[in-house]
Amino acid sequence: SFPDIAARVQKVLDDPRASPARVAAVVASEAALAARVLRLANSAFLNPSSEQVNDLRVALTRLGVQLVRCTAVSFALQQMKLGSGDADLRKELQELWRGGALVASIAYVLARESRAANPDEALMTGLMHNIGKLYITVSAAKAEAAAVSEWHPQIAVLILKHWKFPPAIIAAVGNQNLVSRQRHGDEGLTDILKAATALQPCVFDRTLLPDVVAGIPAFQQLKLNAEDCTRILAASAEQIRSLRAGLSD
Repeated sequence: SFPDIAARVQKVLDDPRASPARVAAVVASEAALAARVLRLANSAFLNPSSEQVNDLRVALTRLGVQLVRCTAVSFALQQMKLGSGDADLRKELQELWRGGALVASIAYVLARESRAANPDEALMTGLMHNIGKLYITVSAAKAEAAAVSEWHPQIAVLILKHWKFPPAIIAAVGNQNLVSRQRHGDEGLTDILKAATALQPCVFDRTLLPDVVAGIPAFQQLKLNAEDCTRILAASAEQIRSLRAGLSD
């Protein structure tokens, strides 16, 4: 039951005949969504030159189809959060969403540095990785933490399939809790997501890095050690902050 604007954005993005002007018109019909697209396009993350973009069509081109789709989903989820009259529920949803935005930001820089996956796909994978938790939180008055942890990836898979996200993103989100699996050489995106999720607390406390990196096999698959992760987080701190703000505020 996402807001109508999300469905309309999905429909126009799936239409191969839709012109950039048509996509822009649909996005512009919801002022808050258009503002978010412009804010993302002008963020330090996507616009290092700081040359201001005010044309929505230019902004949409800069984001690309999949990030526009992701932005529409994020906007819809936040509208669901804002529509809740339960203050505790709204707070829980906000924490889940901001956590997803942080994981997305870390995943982007890890993919860019390790070259194990496409950075844009890593960004969307991170942002959508806990959509199952968001769904459970909205739909169920109470749910045991163990049940949420076990089932949220598969619920997320169903949601992402409905929204026609790329198969690689769906697979990574679905496999995020698997400790081990038979490898076929195409698990880079899953490793990126696992590593980004593990690094989430390290953004605020770098002393956790050595134990976190040593305890997660995904870092070995990505050929990243604690020193590499320290350097990546330090060098990308402003980009992570900018992207997280653009995605979650």
